[in-house]
Order: sequence, then structure tokens, then C-alpha cells
Amino acid sequence: MEHTENHIIQKFIDGTLDSKTRLTITKKINRFKKSTEEKITENNPYKFNADDAWNNLHKQIKKKDRMLEKIFEKMGKIGKIAAFIIVLIGFSISGYYIFRFDSNLKIKTENNIKTITLPDGSVVTLNTNSLISYPKIFGKNNRTVKFEGEAFFDIRKNPLKPFIIETNKAQIKVLGTSFNVNTGNKITEVVVKTGKVEFRNIVKNKNKIILTPGEKGISNTEKIYKINNTNLNYLSWKTRFFTYNNEKLKNIISDINKTYQVNIIFNNTEIGEIITGKTSFNNYNINTIIQIICETHHLHSKIDGKKIILSY
Repeated sequence: MEHTENHIIQKFIDGTLDSKTRLTITKKINRFKKSTEEKITENNPYKFNADDAWNNLHKQIKKKDRMLEKIFEKMGKIGKIAAFIIVLIGFSISGYYIFRFDSNLKIKTENNIKTITLPDGSVVTLNTNSLISYPKIFGKNNRTVKFEGEAFFDIRKNPLKPFIIETNKAQIKVLGTSFNVNTGNKITEVVVKTGKVEFRNIVKNKNKIILTPGEKGISNTEKIYKINNTNLNYLSWKTRFFTYNNEKLKNIISDINKTYQVNIIFNNTEIGEIITGKTSFNNYNINTIIQIICETHHLHSKIDGKKIILSY
């Protein structure tokens, strides 16, 4: 007894269709899917336009009855069945590609530092435990990214498309410059290296300030303000170059621990109060740094599990 088309479709979905018929239908569906993917990703997949895709999808919905009539006029039974199944999965495929090519890229670091190049050629170096989200193609009017953590931004200049960084508490707007952003400790800090930055508090008072090289902007839930940047090592996490002048050893060790992801401690709090005089480390490995500190201040080091203990 001959199966009806609906009965065959139901069996295909349920997985109870005989293997020969299933294989024939599957081949037709796979050819359709392959052809669709090749057309969408032809030459450059990032050229896919989500707005156009949505418009086309709506048109397809409106025209589906007429489309099916034409398909059925040209296809036999198996072809009709494959067409029905394609219609069932087709909108899911369309949605997949719409969201696949329109969704943002997310880069997250854990215990590593990572440098990425954005679609406009700007370069971002992410510190550990940081997250950036950005589109595969920037919009016509601006270049907006979302960010949390710490990173150094070197932004390619484009007066027609300002670069905007959005954090939970602040917004940073530039045309082309380089600067460091840190969203930790319930505040957002921006230190400008080159160019000019507009720094805005978006939580409460909506105030904004303009930052120039050598200035640090600080924003919290209450206010936003700027000061002169006196921290010569604000980029040490990236460059691993440290320089100090009459600094307490505990402050130096704090920077070293953060940058090298280690846990150096003192067996005596007095050691941390030692004033070091002029000291610098230029991209040394952690063992060399510990050796220099111990030899300079007549200390000893001992590894205890994940801790490095400094003692007299």
C-alpha cells in the first residue's frame, strides 16, 4: 500500500522510515543546505547583511504558499517530501545564519594576556581576567565595544566614526588615541598615553570629563574626576617594565604578584616596609626578579606550595 506524503514525512521525523527512502530524502536536503551555505558565505562571510536577511525571511513567509505550488509542479513525490522537510527546517537555518553573522565576538582571558586586532585595525591588549565584546563589522556611525577588566587600547583614528567603550559604570569615547582602562575595584580608571579621551559617568550624574596624556580619570557611582597620573608602572602588566624610586618593598611585591600571577609573601611584616631606593626590572622572568630583590636586601626565598616566602 502506497504511503501518503504526510505519512512519509512523519516517519522521516520519527526516524522510522525505511533506509532507502530516508537516504534519498536526506541527499536532497543536504544538497539544499550545502547550496545555501555556499551562497551565504561566498567570498566573504562577513558581508552577510542581517537586515536584508530578516526582510527576505518575511518575504519568504508571505510567499511560501506560492513557492510551494511552483515546487510541487516540478517535483515528484520524493521531491515534494524533501521540500516539506526543508520548509520545516528552513526558517531555523535562516535564523541560525542571521544570528551567527550578526552576533558579537567575545574574547575572555583568564590567566593569560591576549592581544587582538579589531575590525577597524585598532589593537587591544587584554590583561588577565578581562572580557571584550565587539561586532564582526562596526556600524556606520560609531565603533562600539563592551568591556570589563583591564586593557590597553591603541585606537586607529577615524574622525567620522568615534570609538566607544561601554563598561558597567562608564563610557569612554575617542577618535584615535591610546590609553589604559581598568574597571576593577568598583571604579573605572582611564589613563591616557596619547591623544584625547572623553570619559563619561553613566550610572548617576552623567557628567563627563576630557582627559589628555598624563592624566587619569576615575569614575564611581558617586562622581567622576581626573588627577595627574603618578603611577609610572600603570602599563607594567603589559610591558613587564617596572621602575621605582624610594618605594616600599611591599608595594613592589604587590605589583609583581599581580603581573606575574604569583604569590610572594613575607615571613615578617618588617620586610615589606623596606625602602628600596631606585629600582627597575625590564621584562625579567620571575626567578631573576626574586634573585635581585634577595641579593639587594640580604633576604632568602623559599617555595612553600604555591607561595614564595621571603625572609631574613
